[in-house]
Amino acid sequence: MSENPTPVDPAAPPVADGAKARRELVRALVLCAFAVIFVRSFLFELFKIPSSSMVPTLEIGDYIVVSKFNYGLVFPFTSWEFVGWSTPRRGDVIVFLYPKDESLYYIKRVVGLPGDKIEFRGKDLWINGEAVPKEPIEDEAVRAALLRESGDSGELFWENLAGVKHPVKYSSYGSGLSEGAAQSHEVAPDHFFVMGDNRDDSYDSRSWGDVPRSNIRGKAQLVWLSLNRDASWSGDKVRWSRAFSAIH
Repeated sequence: MSENPTPVDPAAPPVADGAKARRELVRALVLCAFAVIFVRSFLFELFKIPSSSMVPTLEIGDYIVVSKFNYGLVFPFTSWEFVGWSTPRRGDVIVFLYPKDESLYYIKRVVGLPGDKIEFRGKDLWINGEAVPKEPIEDEAVRAALLRESGDSGELFWENLAGVKHPVKYSSYGSGLSEGAAQSHEVAPDHFFVMGDNRDDSYDSRSWGDVPRSNIRGKAQLVWLSLNRDASWSGDKVRWSRAFSAIH
């Protein structure tokens, strides 16, 4: 007599491979979107330089990385900083919301801190009664490299803001942008005085006042790509020498 086979409970029907793949794809897309939002909101954001106000430090066509966590964390899509651990230092290059129209992003260098007294005596910048050190850039190779995009000779100096040495440019002609600017100014509490490194061609705190701390969005860290708008892709479109260069 043959032995009856042991009954086996039927297994649950397998999940269709297509449905499982769709669920995995949706989950991956959600995680990817969350990561992008997190990085752009709290860590880094990319910006393109559209004007010459920061020449020679930054050129038109530079693509830069801005770190958003140097000074604190801002709640996404608002100006509310829910945690802060530092403040901008003199010499930092920052991205901020333009106080007169907060739909616009500006990039400038921090010159004055809250309570500082800023003075202009010709082309000399004074802070709290002391002249900011600067010396002419006389090396022709350095001058040629710094002025290659500007189209005029200009006057170049190395300026030292609290240990941050950087180039500044004064045009060989006056742009008129600084006409009517304050010659002596005290920075308001919780505000910062900012200027472009292209001193005769920068619309900055000399004209429209201080930047509130709440408007600051991050610190410019590096140029990751630089494109010459006047060159063709078959020529020298990419400025390779500027790629992945730190911003000082």
